[in-house]
Amino acid sequence: MYKTTRLSLLLAGFVSFTVGCQPEEPGHAFLPELKTHAAALEGQVGTWAVNASLSSPRWNHSATVISSTGEVLVVGDTTAALYDPYANAWRAAAPPSVSRTRHSATRLDSGKVLVAGGFTGKKPVYWRNSSELYDPATNTWASTGSLSMPRGDHTATLLDSGKVLVVGGVSTFDYPTNAELYDPETGTWNSGGSTLYGPRQGHTATVLYGGKVLVTGGTNPCCVLQDAQVYDPDTNSWRPAAFPLHARSGHVAVRLYSGIVMVLGGGDDSVDMYDPYNNQWFAGPSLPNGGSAVSATLLYSGEVLVTNSNGQASLYDPSTNTWLSAGTQPVARAGQVATLLHTGEVLLVGSGTSVDRYAR
Repeated sequence: MYKTTRLSLLLAGFVSFTVGCQPEEPGHAFLPELKTHAAALEGQVGTWAVNASLSSPRWNHSATVISSTGEVLVVGDTTAALYDPYANAWRAAAPPSVSRTRHSATRLDSGKVLVAGGFTGKKPVYWRNSSELYDPATNTWASTGSLSMPRGDHTATLLDSGKVLVVGGVSTFDYPTNAELYDPETGTWNSGGSTLYGPRQGHTATVLYGGKVLVTGGTNPCCVLQDAQVYDPDTNSWRPAAFPLHARSGHVAVRLYSGIVMVLGGGDDSVDMYDPYNNQWFAGPSLPNGGSAVSATLLYSGEVLVTNSNGQASLYDPSTNTWLSAGTQPVARAGQVATLLHTGEVLLVGSGTSVDRYAR
């Protein structure tokens, strides 16, 4: 009876506002006037704005909201910048100690940002194993523990314990099959066990209610993968999950308020939904507008903003299991990073110097 009732609620898009499932509350009550982009599609929901541009273009970068100020830290190559969404302005941040792209950036419970691994672009070691911490209170960087092997294009996921789980990616010497755990209390990396189905990059890692982590798809040296597995931090072990409906790499995943995980993109307009309560997949409504999803952001409302490589944007409404048009981005970008601001808006940065903001 429990499973039947739970699943019926999930399929109806039931929004559960249990403690810890909501994004952060807005920290300011005002916003600057921004240049609003004209609606490209009739009947769209929300608006787009062109924001202040970066001083230099960004690709393969990271963008992380600073919890104390609401600013967004963008790190790439040898520089870092901070965006103030309330003043619509950029300022330089202290640069990281080394050049990095294709790295990970994770905001810790302390408010510091852990930046790990990444691409150096130089022989003979193309990938880094070092990591460092950015402290927004002092605008400084400090070295911390090193990964057991160099890697980039990995996922880094903040666990309920405050530790960070790193999975997959590519490396200088081999494709990593091991996962690693960063402990902020000791500043060290430890084993997170070995994933079940071998190495991968272009995968997703999503925290489920209860603290487990769902890892889906990706690419290995052979092919695009159609698999899923779950990491249990309580036992530091992996178990198989039901396989998704489609093979994907370079896709996106987002956990809805219901606990269902939406997986889409990777060159495919189909949508796969994972029900963790029954370990089952089912088909969601296909993504409209063509193109492939490059970002998916859960809004405070429970809706999901999805941007496509062709510049079209869509909004998924879980209460009706349907898509709405979210119009057209001012600039179509395949390499953008989407960040939910404290204001509830979505900031999109990358593939050049231009910056867009979406408001529902």
